[in-house]
Order: sequence, then C-alpha cells, then structure tokens
Amino acid sequence: MDLIDMFRTLQSQGIDFLEAISGMSKDDLLACGITNSLAGRWRTLAETFYGPTRSRKQQQACIDAAREAGFSLDALHVIDKNARSLLDGDQWALRLELLALRGTVDEINRAAVAIVRSRNRLVEGADAMAHARRAVKGGKNTDAKGCRNLTIYGPERDIAALRAGWEKSARRLRAADPRLSYEQAMYDAAMSGGRAVETITPHVVVGIGDWAKLLRDDGDDCVFALTDGTTITGAELVAKLMDDHHVVGLYDPVAGPVNLYRSRRLASPKQSALLDAESILCEGPGCTTPATESQNHHIRAWNRGGFTNVRDMTKLCRRCNARNDDDPDAPPRNGRVEREHGRILHRRGDDPPTRNTHPIKNLSAQAIAARQ
Repeated sequence: MDLIDMFRTLQSQGIDFLEAISGMSKDDLLACGITNSLAGRWRTLAETFYGPTRSRKQQQACIDAAREAGFSLDALHVIDKNARSLLDGDQWALRLELLALRGTVDEINRAAVAIVRSRNRLVEGADAMAHARRAVKGGKNTDAKGCRNLTIYGPERDIAALRAGWEKSARRLRAADPRLSYEQAMYDAAMSGGRAVETITPHVVVGIGDWAKLLRDDGDDCVFALTDGTTITGAELVAKLMDDHHVVGLYDPVAGPVNLYRSRRLASPKQSALLDAESILCEGPGCTTPATESQNHHIRAWNRGGFTNVRDMTKLCRRCNARNDDDPDAPPRNGRVEREHGRILHRRGDDPPTRNTHPIKNLSAQAIAARQ
C-alpha cells in the first residue's frame, strides 16, 4: 500500500479516527503537528460523536451512518457545523438526515446549507436572529506581504446589497483605469465607502409549454432565487419596496431561453437578464459566483461563428470563462460548457459530463422550465 492508498483509507475512516482521539486533549493533538484551529475542530467533532449526551441512541445511529458512508473528517465537520446552525428543532435527527447526503465535501456542504436554511426560515424571529449575528472579524494579523484579512458576516440580503454597491463603483473605477484588476477595483470601492444597493427586479419564468396556465399555491410560502445568488420568500418579496419594472422571460425546456439573430457580439441588457435568470449562478461546476457578477459567454465562440442568441450563450464567471476550452477540436485542457436538452453541461474529453449542482440552481429558470 503506497502513501496515497493509505491516505484514502484514512479519509474513509473519519468516524473511527474521532473515536481514537476522543480521549486526547487539545495539547496532545497540537503535539501531532497540526494547527490550533484544526485541533479545535477535531476536538469538537470527537465531543459531538463520542462525548456524553442524553441522546445516546441517536448519537450511536449517527456513528453507524457515518461509518457506513465512509465519511472523511472534513465531511463530518460540514455536517456537524450545519446541524449546529439549526435554530429550532432536533439537531441529532438533523445530523442523521445530513449523514445520508453523498458527493464531494463541497456538494455535501451546499446541500446541507440548503436543508438547514429552509428550516430556519420557518422559525419565528429568524431574521432578527440573523441580524443579531452580524459581525466584522479579523484585521489584526499582518502577513509576510504586509496585508491583513477582514471578514464581514451578516444577513445574506445585506451582504448582497453591499457587494452590489461595490460592484457598481468598481465598474466605474475600471472604466477610468483599465489597469485595475477586478479585485483591486472592489477593494478601492469598499475603501471609498461604496453604498449598499438593493434593487429587486422580479423575473417571471414562463415555460413555453405551459404559458397559458396560471398556477396558484395555497400551501406553504414559495422561495424564489434572485440573480445575485440569494433567496427570498414570496412574503419577503412583496413586503419590500420594489422598483417600477419587472421582467417576463419565456423558456423552452429543450432549447433554453428564447431569442434570435446574430446582430452583434455583446449581449443586450434584455438577453443578459434572461441569462441571469436562467442560470442564477455561474455554470462552472462547483462555482458560487452569482450570475449578475458573471460574464455572458458564447457557447460557440463568436470568432468561430457563434451567435449572440440567448440559447447560444450562458453565464460564466471571469475565471471559468477564461479557462473554458473555446476550440472544441483542440486537445481538452479544462473542458468546455455546452447546451444539451436545455441544460448547460460541462464536458472534458471523454469524461462524463458534469454541471453546477448548487442547491439554488433548482430555483433557476433553467430548472423550473425543465420541470414544467
């Protein structure tokens, strides 16, 4: 067995590793050569799964589920972290539910966040509790380059509005000085006191096959995805002051958003809005960049005869767009996005196609049209 095989074996025995360290102190773990934060994380996990509890049967059920799934320590960490974020309810029952998730650690984390977020929405006073957790952290330690980190933590709509304000200022700064990188312009916008901007523009998704039907939901409130990468309930939406416009888009579950003609390289504001609603997030697998911060990408490159039609375009962030293999005939390097049966897929050579599976994508126009 080589080192890689040993590592894989250890990764699949996360719960057994926690049992082995459950009697060790934090100092014992630090003596193993790990960081203080990692030692604290492992101690917390060991305490969760092997520490004293009044729910011993539920704890054992979670141990058995973790062992059967072969979860790594990182996977167990994101499951436990999200279970602890439940505002009201049985955390042990939630842990057991989350232990049924499968995929990469990032995929498990995103799915767990979506599950817990949906339940926390139902808790009375959840918005006030989220606001009470607002904080600015860090900024005390200087690195070798003479820089520091600062983290702003707060309700999703507040942070999205803050970023939107910085984005608006950053675009003006980059137009005035093209030498500025996106990150530099965002920093300068933040330091200049860019104001938060929140404009909610409802985008009505109408599947072509069902365009004449009016569906009414008399049950639980609906949750809508906004193109800045956040979610909002119907009750929250109507309670907010909206602007004077709304957008209605037609979506074909096979072809995608409807638009025509090759008249220019850059997408129009209408086309960009359709693409924002179709994708919600960048279409790169695993990417969480909001569609509104992503670029309009020609699936077939413009310089290779691609059309500026919404069905021939999609949303990719700057990084994913730069890495996309625009030449389908060249040897595959990073892979490229394609539209197939209305869905955007990522292909790399003969590998099975992948796509962005972030839970919020289930609320995109692309997913809604496919379900109609």
